[in-house]
Amino acid sequence: MIKCSLKADKFIQTSFRNLLLKEFSDLGDTNLFNIALATGEALQNIVRYGYNFLEGMSVEMILVQTEETFVVEILDTAPPCPTESFMQQHFTPSDHGGMGLGIIKKLTQTFEITPLIKGNRTKLIFALER
Repeated sequence: MIKCSLKADKFIQTSFRNLLLKEFSDLGDTNLFNIALATGEALQNIVRYGYNFLEGMSVEMILVQTEETFVVEILDTAPPCPTESFMQQHFTPSDHGGMGLGIIKKLTQTFEITPLIKGNRTKLIFALER
Protein backbone atom coordinates (compact mmCIF):
# COMPACT_ATOMS: atom_id res chain seq x y z
CA MET A 1 0.00 0.00 0.00
CA ILE A 2 1.22 3.48 -0.87
CA LYS A 3 -0.22 6.72 0.46
CA CYS A 4 0.75 9.93 -1.26
CA SER A 5 -0.30 13.44 -2.15
CA LEU A 6 -0.26 14.87 -5.66
CA LYS A 7 -0.39 18.51 -6.65
CA ALA A 8 -3.65 19.08 -8.54
CA ASP A 9 -2.37 20.92 -11.60
CA LYS A 10 -2.18 20.44 -15.36
CA PHE A 11 0.65 17.92 -14.86
CA ILE A 12 -1.27 15.63 -12.49
CA GLN A 13 -1.64 12.84 -15.06
CA THR A 14 2.12 12.79 -15.68
CA SER A 15 2.83 12.92 -11.95
CA PHE A 16 0.58 9.91 -11.36
CA ARG A 17 2.02 7.96 -14.30
CA ASN A 18 5.58 8.56 -13.02
CA LEU A 19 4.59 7.39 -9.52
CA LEU A 20 2.90 4.30 -10.94
CA LEU A 21 5.91 3.36 -13.08
CA LYS A 22 8.32 3.90 -10.19
CA GLU A 23 6.38 1.96 -7.54
CA PHE A 24 4.51 -0.71 -9.53
CA SER A 25 6.65 -1.47 -12.58
CA ASP A 26 6.01 -5.20 -12.09
CA LEU A 27 2.34 -4.87 -13.13
CA GLY A 28 3.08 -5.30 -16.84
CA ASP A 29 2.53 -2.92 -19.73
CA THR A 30 -1.20 -3.51 -20.27
CA ASN A 31 -2.10 -3.08 -16.60
CA LEU A 32 0.12 -0.02 -16.25
CA PHE A 33 -1.40 1.56 -19.36
CA ASN A 34 -5.00 0.92 -18.26
CA ILE A 35 -4.43 2.14 -14.70
CA ALA A 36 -2.53 5.25 -15.83
CA LEU A 37 -5.12 6.13 -18.48
CA ALA A 38 -8.28 5.67 -16.40
CA THR A 39 -6.83 7.16 -13.21
CA GLY A 40 -5.37 10.04 -15.19
CA GLU A 41 -8.82 10.82 -16.58
CA ALA A 42 -10.33 10.76 -13.08
CA LEU A 43 -7.58 13.05 -11.77
CA GLN A 44 -7.99 15.43 -14.69
CA ASN A 45 -11.73 15.61 -14.01
CA ILE A 46 -11.00 16.58 -10.40
CA VAL A 47 -8.59 19.32 -11.52
CA ARG A 48 -10.90 20.60 -14.26
CA TYR A 49 -14.38 20.27 -12.79
CA GLY A 50 -13.88 19.84 -9.05
CA TYR A 51 -11.16 22.41 -8.48
CA ASN A 52 -11.85 24.55 -11.59
CA PHE A 53 -8.07 24.78 -12.14
CA LEU A 54 -7.53 26.59 -8.80
CA GLU A 55 -3.87 26.74 -7.86
CA GLY A 56 -2.51 25.28 -4.65
CA MET A 57 -4.89 22.30 -4.54
CA SER A 58 -3.92 18.67 -4.06
CA VAL A 59 -5.39 15.18 -3.86
CA GLU A 60 -4.55 12.40 -1.45
CA MET A 61 -4.16 8.93 -2.91
CA ILE A 62 -4.03 5.38 -1.60
CA LEU A 63 -2.80 2.68 -3.99
CA VAL A 64 -3.20 -0.99 -3.12
CA GLN A 65 -2.08 -3.95 -5.20
CA THR A 66 -3.42 -7.43 -4.50
CA GLU A 67 -2.95 -10.62 -6.45
CA GLU A 68 -6.03 -9.97 -8.60
CA THR A 69 -6.77 -6.24 -8.35
CA PHE A 70 -5.26 -2.80 -8.19
CA VAL A 71 -7.20 -0.23 -6.17
CA VAL A 72 -6.82 3.53 -6.52
CA GLU A 73 -8.56 5.69 -3.93
CA ILE A 74 -8.49 9.46 -4.44
CA LEU A 75 -9.60 11.98 -1.82
CA ASP A 76 -10.19 15.57 -2.87
CA THR A 77 -11.55 18.69 -1.17
CA ALA A 78 -13.67 19.87 -4.10
CA PRO A 79 -17.38 20.56 -3.64
CA PRO A 80 -19.30 17.27 -3.32
CA CYS A 81 -19.93 15.72 -6.73
CA PRO A 82 -23.57 15.33 -7.80
CA THR A 83 -23.09 11.63 -8.51
CA GLU A 84 -26.73 10.94 -9.34
CA SER A 85 -26.42 13.08 -12.48
CA PHE A 86 -22.68 12.94 -13.20
CA MET A 87 -22.22 9.16 -13.12
CA GLN A 88 -25.23 8.55 -15.37
CA GLN A 89 -24.21 11.00 -18.10
CA HIS A 90 -23.13 9.77 -21.51
CA PHE A 91 -20.88 12.25 -23.25
CA THR A 92 -20.40 12.59 -26.96
CA PRO A 93 -16.72 13.09 -27.74
CA SER A 94 -15.92 16.55 -29.08
CA ASP A 95 -13.00 18.93 -29.44
CA HIS A 96 -13.59 19.83 -25.78
CA GLY A 97 -13.32 16.25 -24.51
CA GLY A 98 -16.12 14.06 -23.24
CA MET A 99 -14.47 10.66 -23.53
CA GLY A 100 -12.96 10.48 -20.04
CA LEU A 101 -15.90 9.02 -18.14
CA GLY A 102 -16.42 6.37 -20.82
CA ILE A 103 -12.75 5.40 -20.72
CA ILE A 104 -12.82 5.10 -16.94
CA LYS A 105 -15.94 2.93 -16.96
CA LYS A 106 -14.55 0.70 -19.71
CA LEU A 107 -11.15 0.09 -18.09
CA THR A 108 -12.22 -0.42 -14.48
CA GLN A 109 -13.95 -3.31 -12.79
CA THR A 110 -15.54 -0.80 -10.38
CA PHE A 111 -15.68 3.00 -10.51
CA GLU A 112 -17.47 5.03 -7.88
CA ILE A 113 -17.48 8.57 -6.56
CA THR A 114 -18.77 9.15 -3.04
CA PRO A 115 -19.52 12.71 -1.92
CA LEU A 116 -18.14 13.44 1.54
CA ILE A 117 -18.88 16.25 3.98
CA LYS A 118 -15.92 18.12 2.52
CA GLY A 119 -14.84 16.72 -0.81
CA ASN A 120 -15.18 13.40 -2.60
CA ARG A 121 -13.79 9.88 -2.51
CA THR A 122 -13.13 8.41 -5.94
CA LYS A 123 -12.42 4.69 -6.04
CA LEU A 124 -11.23 2.80 -9.09
CA ILE A 125 -10.74 -0.97 -8.97
CA PHE A 126 -8.89 -2.65 -11.81
CA ALA A 127 -8.89 -6.38 -12.51
CA LEU A 128 -5.25 -7.25 -13.21
CA GLU A 129 -4.35 -9.18 -16.34
CA ARG A 130 -1.82 -11.93 -15.73
